[in-house]
Amino acid sequence: ASRKVGLGYMGLADVLFALKVPYNSENGFEFMRKVTEFMTFHAMKESVHRAKQRGTFPLFEKSSYKEGEMPIAGFYDRKEWTMPWDELVEEIKKHGIRNAEVTTIAPTGSISMLVDVSSGLEPQFALTYEKRVTVGTFYYVDVEFEKQLKERGLYSEDLLKKVADNGGSVQEIEEIPEDMKKVFVVAYDIPWWDHIRAQAEVNKWICAAVSKTINMPNWVTPEDVLKAYIFGHKLGIKGITIYRDGSKSVQVLVTPSQKKGKYVLHIKNKTIELMKSLGIEPPELSNGKNGNGNGKFVITLPKSRNVASLAVKSSPSLPSPEGKEVCPNCGSDRLVYKDGCVTCIDCGWSACLVA
Repeated sequence: ASRKVGLGYMGLADVLFALKVPYNSENGFEFMRKVTEFMTFHAMKESVHRAKQRGTFPLFEKSSYKEGEMPIAGFYDRKEWTMPWDELVEEIKKHGIRNAEVTTIAPTGSISMLVDVSSGLEPQFALTYEKRVTVGTFYYVDVEFEKQLKERGLYSEDLLKKVADNGGSVQEIEEIPEDMKKVFVVAYDIPWWDHIRAQAEVNKWICAAVSKTINMPNWVTPEDVLKAYIFGHKLGIKGITIYRDGSKSVQVLVTPSQKKGKYVLHIKNKTIELMKSLGIEPPELSNGKNGNGNGKFVITLPKSRNVASLAVKSSPSLPSPEGKEVCPNCGSDRLVYKDGCVTCIDCGWSACLVA
């Protein structure tokens, strides 16, 4: 009874696609805050209801709940409130609460696959990818991406193949309208500092901790990694996981644009200004529309670092005789690592280290 009520937090990226809101926009970050605040508020309210029926958690009398304190950072910033927290505090003081904490965001790699939604608070990993099974080859397509392509009369097998061959990203594909490129961003279309910002915005209204992978392209420097940890610490994140692209021997998905030495970003938010206000010098983005971190950036990569895969680290896979990591079920080396889990694109086998 004293344990957390683990609420699932899946499909965020899909909802943002449907709302046509870019993941790393200020509207996207605001949506993340409001959703998590709503979840935690109503989970706590239900826990108060349970306390009335079954009693409080064992250490309630020794906890700071009785003094009106809450185990969520957002509670201490009243301008962020969209729910009646003062009323809830009085209910807890009067009736107690059944659960010491009510929300956390754990890795949901395998669970999200079962219901065909994006994982946790992660951006989509790929919009389209080629799936090979015993009966043949077909394309897996993000449901909302497919829907909007059909609405615009753009849907075709040829276009799906182009997106799949581009590592699941629509950046630098001429047939895709610019407004769709801004909304349908995948993990490596989002700069690492916005991955951290997303985790921080969500963590404001979560009692425990949040599972998130900070995807970094392979051209980042050790200084960038240091800045990422400092940025996360100053934003109050309880812990972060960084994966630098290319740090594993198996390259699963590689975008042609990155093979050509380009890295395309769409940025329209205040994250860089936030970094500066915290005394952190952000990466230099010299070829955008302006100097305040907003616009479309096409970063030219050093020749020695011009290949980037789309993978997130984990390692329950098995080494093949050639030294590559392969699926223990079908032997394929097309493995995707994300959200604490490894998944085989070909047969669907999956394993999660946290689980």
